[in-house]
Amino acid sequence: MDKIIETDVVVIGAGPIGLAAANLLADQGVNVMLVERHAGTSDEPRAISATDETLRVMQQIGILDRLAPEMLMDTGARYFGRKEQLLAEVYPASPRLGQPGKSQFDQPVMESLLLEAARARPLIDVRFNTEAFRITDGPEHADTVLIDDDGKHTVRSKWVLACDGGRSPVRSQLGIPMEGSTQVQKWIVVDIINTPGQPERFSEFHCNGTRPVVVVPGVHGRRRYEFMLLPGEEAAAVTAPEAIIRLIAPFQTIVAADIRRAAVYVAHQRVALNYRVGHVLLAGDAAHMMPPFAGQALNAGIRDVANLAWKIAANVQGTGTEALVNTYQAERRPHAVDMVRLSHRIGIVVMNVNPALTAIRDAAITASGIVPAAKAWLAGMKFLKQPHFTDGCMAAPGAGVPKAAAALVGRSLSQPQVTLPTGDAVPLDTVLGTGWALLHFPSDGGPAIEVRRLGTDGNGTEETDDGSSPLALCGTTAVTDTSGAFKAVAGSGVTLVVRPDRYVAAATTPDTEQTAFDALAAYVPELNLLRHAETGTPAAR
Repeated sequence: MDKIIETDVVVIGAGPIGLAAANLLADQGVNVMLVERHAGTSDEPRAISATDETLRVMQQIGILDRLAPEMLMDTGARYFGRKEQLLAEVYPASPRLGQPGKSQFDQPVMESLLLEAARARPLIDVRFNTEAFRITDGPEHADTVLIDDDGKHTVRSKWVLACDGGRSPVRSQLGIPMEGSTQVQKWIVVDIINTPGQPERFSEFHCNGTRPVVVVPGVHGRRRYEFMLLPGEEAAAVTAPEAIIRLIAPFQTIVAADIRRAAVYVAHQRVALNYRVGHVLLAGDAAHMMPPFAGQALNAGIRDVANLAWKIAANVQGTGTEALVNTYQAERRPHAVDMVRLSHRIGIVVMNVNPALTAIRDAAITASGIVPAAKAWLAGMKFLKQPHFTDGCMAAPGAGVPKAAAALVGRSLSQPQVTLPTGDAVPLDTVLGTGWALLHFPSDGGPAIEVRRLGTDGNGTEETDDGSSPLALCGTTAVTDTSGAFKAVAGSGVTLVVRPDRYVAAATTPDTEQTAFDALAAYVPELNLLRHAETGTPAAR
């Protein structure tokens, strides 16, 4: 019998979701084996839109400075009607997370940077040409049989994270059903290079009622075209270079050498019924598939692993309970369902070819521009609902918590530039660190914020009674919010409890603090140490 290889977490799939997961897990201090059945990362430009939350994660991993020059940052969208009249120009509302609300990227570039980051982390063991053949779950761990050029190997881990795509073999093995349907209409997707000139910062949706077209700009001459496949057309014929050249001719002139990729795809709107079976979890397309029209598929996957990585790490290290891991589905699945539905609805608007219905659609969208509230909702892309947890690793605000602070609970924390005591301006996340943090807004303190970090780096560690990996108390940093991002809670005396994924777990006052931490102790019991760090009094257990 082969020797069993042990690690903390096995991540299956080295696409952008699996790569991001591996990096985030390693940054939380756990050992990761990342396996991918292909010989390397993908060279095909599939996903193309990134939200501010995704870019925040790339910033956290440490690749955004190299990714951003390869991106068309801060983009919007224009919708054209059946007569090619402009129906609406939409642009993300003022971003809160320190990055543009929407940007265009190149997936091969993102994957290569994420892989480079993974290989630079000693805690990650990257294995290409390696297939996850079978997973056997046990009471305390999972055994994954891997097949590579040297034969079969068994890897024992506390958790297995399947980021193995929409056709997920892991999901199939576990027998997890998908709820939803498959889109009837197929689309031709074409990626080209050598587009001249400077790109406009708008995607275009040509809802012409005959052959709808989507055009997505990029940098360095990259551009994507998507055309709806018409009845009777065959994939092989419409993806031939001469056919692609004809389709793109109304927009620009290209030659065959400019075609980077041409394929016909069918979209699905499906969500896994369960995100977890035993010690195996699903993330990304393995957990949910959606049409491309809202540009949310990759972003939903990045949200998945940002939500999950720190929870898995805490459980591996003994600071997080099983209940903490179980909050993953409660927090992520509802928003994934919302994004699937939104993508489907936008697709209905774009793909309609019924003359009467397209005329009504165009009139309705034009009319909405007359109503200020409707115009602001549409133009600000407020239909892209941001995650808001109402269940999970959070504590409901107490009676004395101001409404402005209570409204932050379950939402992603804003990331403004803050000023350090040295006078340097830095993104707030660099002050928060990689663990839990408290943001205290002193009464009558104006824009001042006291940030108290938690981590597992051994700085100021207090030992736990049961020998589990301790949380570290890393001191307080005073910063100033000159942007006004926290104006609504400035000087309120409120303390925000911020999770490692930058979501607000609680908003407390001195009177409600104990109740909030008692609620969070069901997920991370050692958090009570934090409350007593300043006075040095022992924490209740």
